[in-house]
Amino acid sequence: MSDVGRAGRSGAGGYGSVYVAVTALVCSLVALGLLTFAGLQLPHTVERDRALKEAVPCRSVPREPADCLWRQPFTVTGIHLWSGRRGDAIHATLVSPGGGKWPTEFRNDGPVLSALDEGDRVTGTIWRGRLVRISAHGAVQVTENSPDTLPESIVAMLVVGGPSCLVLAVACGWRLRSPEERGWRRGPKLTAALAAGLAGAGLIAALVALEFGLPLWAMPAIWLPPAALATALAIAVGRQAPEERRTVPTRKAAL
Repeated sequence: MSDVGRAGRSGAGGYGSVYVAVTALVCSLVALGLLTFAGLQLPHTVERDRALKEAVPCRSVPREPADCLWRQPFTVTGIHLWSGRRGDAIHATLVSPGGGKWPTEFRNDGPVLSALDEGDRVTGTIWRGRLVRISAHGAVQVTENSPDTLPESIVAMLVVGGPSCLVLAVACGWRLRSPEERGWRRGPKLTAALAAGLAGAGLIAALVALEFGLPLWAMPAIWLPPAALATALAIAVGRQAPEERRTVPTRKAAL
């Protein structure tokens, strides 16, 4: 192959890796911004979740939004379950005995909504003027107005995405310091691999904590040991000189 051809391939590879680094850097910075916003909302979400769990039943029908829980029957109409299309909402209209309509959205099809037909009756729980959950046949389902599970979801996003996006941004910035190079050097490449490892550790921690109903602090506690192990492994591999890694294959070849 001619020198011109080699130069062309080298330049194309360099531009390609730079484009990947720029794209990943922008995406990671946007994700960090969104995660920061979600993290700032966490204290308020935790307070609402605690207030709902500590709320007591109302002694009488509340005339205005109140911190107590009021339960009343509703008739369900206009049920729309998830159709499989992206962004499709799950919703239904609940009609009170007085004829008032409560358009309500849900996070999941079940366990209550998916088992209902048009005209079925459910018991709705109202808190602070909003319908926060419905129940029927012994099953309970929260609505989009409920703060239930929101703190856990936010912490899961922070644990999975926060450290990994930050480390990925560092890796991309490191790569862009030498845009003329064809590919990723060991340092940026190991840092990007560490970002993937931290995301995997966060995903495992979130799944374990949510599956067993562990408290909020359990997610970062479960995430920390594998994250520390992945970081130590990346540092150890990064400090190892390329000559050291070739020593064993070279000796085997000599034998």
